[in-house]
Order: sequence, then structure tokens, then C-alpha cells
Amino acid sequence: MMSKSEQISDAKRTPTRGVVIRVALPEDVVAISKLWFKFMEYNAAFDNSFEVKPKSSARFAREIQQRLIDPNYRIAVAEMDDELVGYCFSYVSKKPYFFKLGKFGFIGDLYVLDLHRRRGIGRILVDDAHGFFRRRGVNQVELLVATKNVETIKFWERLGYIRLLEWLYKKQG
Repeated sequence: MMSKSEQISDAKRTPTRGVVIRVALPEDVVAISKLWFKFMEYNAAFDNSFEVKPKSSARFAREIQQRLIDPNYRIAVAEMDDELVGYCFSYVSKKPYFFKLGKFGFIGDLYVLDLHRRRGIGRILVDDAHGFFRRRGVNQVELLVATKNVETIKFWERLGYIRLLEWLYKKQG
């Protein structure tokens, strides 16, 4: 876990917007889990496969708590006026032995509250994740986006991401 001075020096300030991007702290876990729940509600509008159980945010909070101390994970938050307005959950993973590409970065979640979107906060959170991956020696970053979420796909494409796979599913019965 990072010391308090490392956490403060790790923060990136955007004075024109008053946003601070910093590593998540244990006291942020409940707020992050509430943001995650909103993120899942947002995605559920595209497909009900994203619907979560009502008390899932508490379970998610416990999992986030465990990831805070794992050096392969990075949970960054966007803070504005002492309120968390977004977060990015990223981690280093490994491909199966057979692939030349050994480790890769994965952005699991990127969410900014609707009121604070289109202000560059998402981009700054992604820049933070990219910095984490560079420090870890990662050369490729991957993520998943709901196919029907055209606006978010355009966001990622503006950042230079390209389509790699199409994830298909079929509901039985």
C-alpha cells in the first residue's frame, strides 16, 4: 500500500476543472462501490445482462478493498469538491503461455458520473491507467465495451483503441 506522501504526490491536479485524480484509499471503497452500481445501471440500459443483484455493491466493496493492496491492480478515483465523481479500475494480467504477448493491461471499469462527463475526466483517468501500465512494463491495454454503447466506443476510438474481438452471447431457454 502507498504511503500518504506517495498518494499525495501521485495525485494529478487539473486546476481549470478542480479535479484531482489519485489512487483510491480504503475510505473511498464505499463511494467507489456506489459508483460501480451506477455504472452497472448505465450498462443495463444497453442489455439486461448487466443487471446486478440489489446488494451487490457491498460485495463489490469487499473485492475492491482486497485489490487496493495488490500491486497488479490500480484503482484511481476522480475527486471534485471532496466528492468522488469517477473511477478507473485497471490491472495487469497474463495471456496463456502459447501467446507471444505475455502480460497485458486490462481496464475493467471506467465510470464518470453523468453530470461530470465531457469534461476530460475520463481521459485523465485513462491517462492514469496508461501510466500505471507503463510503469509495469505493459505494452498492450485491452478492455470490453457493450456493443450498443456507441458513444463510449467512440470515446475509446478517439484514444486510439481499435476493435480486437466481438464478444457474442446467446441466452438459453
